[in-house]
Amino acid sequence: MLTRRTLLAGTAALAAACGAPGSATSLPTRSKEGELIWASTWFSELRVSTGFARRMPNTLEKVMAALLADTENPNGPTMGGYTLQSGLVSPEQANPRPRNQEEFLAWYQSLDADLFTVNPFLAQWLGEQGVLAPLDQFIAADEPTLIQGHFPYLVDQFRSEGGLFALPVDANPLMVHYDSAYFAERGVPAVDDSWGWDDLVENSVKLTQRNEKGEAQRWGLFTQESGYWWALWQNEAELADPTTMSCLLQDPAAAEALHFCRDLLHTHRVAPPVTSVFEWQDSESASRLWPAMLYLPQQYFSRAGYRWAALPQGKVRSVPVAGNMGIAIAARSQNMETAYTALKGLVDVMQPLAKVPARRDAVARLGDFDENLLPAEIAAIQQSLEHGRGLPQNLLMQRAMNAIVEGLARGDDVATVVREACSTLEA
Repeated sequence: MLTRRTLLAGTAALAAACGAPGSATSLPTRSKEGELIWASTWFSELRVSTGFARRMPNTLEKVMAALLADTENPNGPTMGGYTLQSGLVSPEQANPRPRNQEEFLAWYQSLDADLFTVNPFLAQWLGEQGVLAPLDQFIAADEPTLIQGHFPYLVDQFRSEGGLFALPVDANPLMVHYDSAYFAERGVPAVDDSWGWDDLVENSVKLTQRNEKGEAQRWGLFTQESGYWWALWQNEAELADPTTMSCLLQDPAAAEALHFCRDLLHTHRVAPPVTSVFEWQDSESASRLWPAMLYLPQQYFSRAGYRWAALPQGKVRSVPVAGNMGIAIAARSQNMETAYTALKGLVDVMQPLAKVPARRDAVARLGDFDENLLPAEIAAIQQSLEHGRGLPQNLLMQRAMNAIVEGLARGDDVATVVREACSTLEA
């Protein structure tokens, strides 16, 4: 359940989730009874080639065109018996602009829409506040195929104690982005599913370049951008109990995982001792050569020459996966059943457009949707999702992970890092 204490920490996250660079249009006006309206804030998780200024309008146009063209889909407008209009909305364009959670809530409640595009945090928060309708009442008949057709842990990211408030469109697994030409130059084989933690260390040492003063000219590795969930989970450890929020970092398996991450920074010295890519860019002035390997979400990094691979495994394979985008129904909609049909139709047609789809059948056809992906990369994405685990949406757990990342970057001993992270959970 989203507690008030958790939500108090979420205004910044909410603003980031709602904010939209570029222009935004107002919602269309209903021209006839029974017409549905779909409201979207900024999202960039679909493969739509267009200029920046027109990216969002073109994305919506492409989705709407695909929906109308899918005349044999029982959830599309033709067979579903509905009409749908779409529009972009942004709190940054509102007058007055929302400044806190109460005003964000009032702004969402003022929107005359039947469907919303939301991320997991928004889905949970707006659902608990009564802005979104729980989908549980609609999906009973569809649940066995609908939920299992998606990767279930992605569905769970849009769920709270109040119910399921959206169906996911896409997935964003943490993956290794590696410079394939530089690997060949240094005589390091490409990352593949045989790699474990020892291979990660050994090859990161080979890939790290230093000058005669011992200063890094190119780092071999960067793993901390999305936190160290991967290390805890691959070592069969947890940060906290999700129900009681009691800290579990005192467990030997957790300490072992954190020691491994600290050693990457300060013993093996193969990764920069910073908290984020932005901090690394600000602190490094010598070469600006990107690290040879980066643990980053699949959708958030694209540089010439870099390819994708699944994370090296620890004791088990476990891959943090975020759900970025889902479709939800407005609680004020006057056409709930029809809106649910349209929701399923939108999720259907957006699967081939997603950079990484949320449904198993769409992931199996990634090669049909994106010709730029190599067969090995498609296999790595599939493997990552099959071993995926949803990132926690609880803001206190996220703050505790931030404390871990900051402490390890400073070089604090693991016992100190654990104490500070646990105290964050108790704040």
